[in-house]
Amino acid sequence: MIRLLIIGLLLAVLVFGVAIGFYNATPVTFDYLAGQLQLPLIALVLGEFAVVTLLTLLVCATRILSLRGEIRRLRRQIKDAQAELQSLRNLPLKD
Repeated sequence: MIRLLIIGLLLAVLVFGVAIGFYNATPVTFDYLAGQLQLPLIALVLGEFAVVTLLTLLVCATRILSLRGEIRRLRRQIKDAQAELQSLRNLPLKD
């Protein structure tokens, strides 16, 4: 049941996207530093979406990698602390 709902929702989004693309096919002039380009509006919007998505993934990937490094460091500290605690527990008691 839930699978049919998800498929229906994806199909509705696809149809909505095609309709937006159809009605936004008029060419627009895109000015950038090296010149200008005539593109359909939907191509410009999709291109911008792709660039923003890639930049977001890059930023998130760097953050995830730094957090993984911190997790490794903290696990090493825990391992060292557990080894020290175990060695302290094994010491004989002095009266």
